[in-house]
Amino acid sequence: MTEILRFRSQEQGEALAFRFLADGTTDHAIDWSYRDLADRSGAVAAELAGMAGRRVVLAVDPGLHYVAALFGCMAADAVVVPSFPPAGRRASARFLAIVADCEPSVIIVSAWLAAEAEALAAQLPPAARRARWLLLDDGFFSQYEAATDLPAPRRRHLGHTGPALVQYTSGSTGEPKGIVLTQDNLISNCRVLEHSMGMEPDRVGCSWLPPYHDMGLMGTIILALHGGWPVVMLSPVHFVQQPCRWLNALTEYGVTISVAPNFALDLCLSTVTDEDLETLDLSALRQLYCGAEPVLASTLDRFRDRFAPCGYRESALIPCYGMAEATLFVSGKPGATMPYRTWLDRAALQRGIIEPVPPQAAGATEIVSCGTVAHGHEVVIADPQTGQRAEPGAVGEIWVSGPNVADGYFGRPELTAESFGVRILAAAGADGGRTYLRTGDAGFLMDGELFVTGRLKDMVIVAGRNLCPQDIEASVLAAQPGLRRAAAFSVRPDQGEEQLVVVAEFRRADALLVGVRDAVTAAVAAEHAVRLSDLYLGPPGTIATTTSGKVRRAATRQAYEEGTLKVLRPTLPSGGDAVRPGAHTAGELAQ
Repeated sequence: MTEILRFRSQEQGEALAFRFLADGTTDHAIDWSYRDLADRSGAVAAELAGMAGRRVVLAVDPGLHYVAALFGCMAADAVVVPSFPPAGRRASARFLAIVADCEPSVIIVSAWLAAEAEALAAQLPPAARRARWLLLDDGFFSQYEAATDLPAPRRRHLGHTGPALVQYTSGSTGEPKGIVLTQDNLISNCRVLEHSMGMEPDRVGCSWLPPYHDMGLMGTIILALHGGWPVVMLSPVHFVQQPCRWLNALTEYGVTISVAPNFALDLCLSTVTDEDLETLDLSALRQLYCGAEPVLASTLDRFRDRFAPCGYRESALIPCYGMAEATLFVSGKPGATMPYRTWLDRAALQRGIIEPVPPQAAGATEIVSCGTVAHGHEVVIADPQTGQRAEPGAVGEIWVSGPNVADGYFGRPELTAESFGVRILAAAGADGGRTYLRTGDAGFLMDGELFVTGRLKDMVIVAGRNLCPQDIEASVLAAQPGLRRAAAFSVRPDQGEEQLVVVAEFRRADALLVGVRDAVTAAVAAEHAVRLSDLYLGPPGTIATTTSGKVRRAATRQAYEEGTLKVLRPTLPSGGDAVRPGAHTAGELAQ
């Protein structure tokens, strides 16, 4: 990537590389050319001289200085460890866990954290306390002479196959784990994405995703530099505050390619007003990658209907599937085609059987494809218990092979052996030839397309049936407009039978809750033929999420069982009584 940045600065020196919307609006845009980026990355590399092969934690606020520090670390031949800045309790805990795990030589944070740095360092184990802290802001760069060129890359004894970056997982199913990525992994990911999306001379990107997350880092910043096209960036905080800021940026700069998880589309649907629609023009948008979490057909339909008057075309939507263990990209919809969908029998799917049915059939459920597998890669559907190929027409575990796949987890050889480099077993028990990554995701292949049905660890098993939590959550949210996020999981009180529980966040704290449980319970029973044992209603922030917004069901279940979930305290009409969020019956809700 350092060689590519040098090439861009020499051949496209004055061309726009990155534009950052400092306050989330187009009124305060800061532009850097490729030469600007090379100069500032060179300054960071100079400060990190001697750090070749050593780990550097990068926990800087989203923006241009983050991009400069990222490529500066690479120019110094250091191993970059992206991290969410330690702002707030949850983010600080994650930051400290990453630092303690990787034991870096240097920690780079934004200058505003100067007052907290000493207190944060004191919470680290002795081995991680030795790291040198660097505070990054405009003044940091002014301490050094601007580099006229990046330092020539030094040959490392492991070459392009040595560690270049340790990407920590989002932790949706457990504690974050560091994934060791090489320059070869990073370049491979760029190449297969470019093969999928094609080359366009007028491409302009836009992203509000956290640059510490694989989709925001590998799928936007690194990909854009590799391809030589400009990117408009805004902070995820500014997007969440006003989602229309993202759509305004698409309009103002004629953005042709962008990214957004399913929840972001839902957020736009619930916040963008009719007045906002009159100012939007999405006709330039040709590619909108949607991944990081299950893509729901209902969301795609509502987003299409809502924003079609603004020039949005459904053919631009690209459902995709990826994971940090595969650098990022595993599959995606190719070309300007319509997203591929299929209707399946829900009851059969819950038994792990793929049974296509007409859309009007009773019990039919619509599934959205995640497209075709990345060029030069292979996906097989395996039986997670036997390690053999799953039977045709059956759901199994998704196994991936190809140059995007990382070597393993940092400092975890046993876990690496369990997940990376496994082989498909033949019926006679002999190993196959190719090695694979076990993704932990359930899915199936149909008509050359990959369909993802959920996380194996998250699967809700009730009365011998495998229920996908995302499907239950979608039914819950559709049943009650006031709900903004849901987490479905099973519990086993006193080691008895598994029971279905849903924790949901209620937007309107002043709304009367009577009837909410009845509506949700009826929807879950009708669509999934299962009884809901408990519906816990809490305020926004009740459900644990990852940095990319994915629901952390295991953490939410733990808080539910420990009784530490946030409590919703609605303001009821005069004479009303308080409502216990975890009430089990409509009668209790009425009390």
